[in-house]
Amino acid sequence: MTADAQQPAVEWFDFTTSDPAAAQATTREMYGDCRQTLSSTEDFAFGFHRRSVADIGLDRLAHSATATADCDVFEDLMLFACLTGGRLSVTSSDQEAALNVGDTALYPPGVPIRISWSDMRAEVLSMPLRVAERAAAESCGEDEVRFTGTAPVSPAMDRFWRSTVGFVSHQLETPDSPLSAPLVRAETLDMLGAAVVQVFPNTTMTSHYRPGPGQISPAAVRRAADFIDVHAGRPITLDEIAAEASVSPQELNAAFASRFETTPFGYLRRVRLARAHRELQATDPATEVTVSSIATRWGFPSPEIFAVHYHDVYGQPPDHTLRN
Repeated sequence: MTADAQQPAVEWFDFTTSDPAAAQATTREMYGDCRQTLSSTEDFAFGFHRRSVADIGLDRLAHSATATADCDVFEDLMLFACLTGGRLSVTSSDQEAALNVGDTALYPPGVPIRISWSDMRAEVLSMPLRVAERAAAESCGEDEVRFTGTAPVSPAMDRFWRSTVGFVSHQLETPDSPLSAPLVRAETLDMLGAAVVQVFPNTTMTSHYRPGPGQISPAAVRRAADFIDVHAGRPITLDEIAAEASVSPQELNAAFASRFETTPFGYLRRVRLARAHRELQATDPATEVTVSSIATRWGFPSPEIFAVHYHDVYGQPPDHTLRN
């Protein structure tokens, strides 16, 4: 299977209104049943601007009122807010986060929350909870992850998170966004998931890695590697690879660390880099094919990052390979 697939475009949705009822209907459609109470609607203004593709969404909101909203449980959705103006607080049964401008907060999944704000302007990133669960399984063998705090664990991690979200925002706003490519989108979700379990307090931070019982056979490792080789051109998950080898994800992580000195996803990235290398070698430099288009097709969202990885392995820039 090749890396080519039907590529959904980034969707843009822009909405502004001076009608509080229309604003509430829009937020309910986007975030589910959040019951809002507004203290005043004088000179009301609301703006909502969404850029999204598949499982990744980034919203920019402006809401002029002072208000509260009681929201039902976000079971399978993770929301991250960065306050860019006004006031915002997020309260659950056991914690409260009052944000200053520039602060970031996780809306904790799995529990009801109350959101309070005044003349708020914010950016909200959304993605499925399963992305963080997959990262937890990849990094430390945890089948589940529970978030125990709403704020980043440190100022440094906060800066790292904002930089990560900024990168994703730039990709969503870029004409002909590379996030339309399935492999780039999958890699970007993996990047976000890995960042989430490092930045926001969660149960993986107090657990110890537990590989599965016993060792798996070389044949099982080979089946997993062969599965990756065959399916490198499409998004694949750790669970799929483990199922092919008839082992648990934890056992597979331990086996790949021993055999290949990397994770299954690390091995997958090696394979995709090798496929991109072969495509660069086979491409006629007189055509309009670019390094960027080949990198995107094989799941590398940034040509600069691709060039660094490529040079590390092949000892020369990818454009040199393409030209020669």
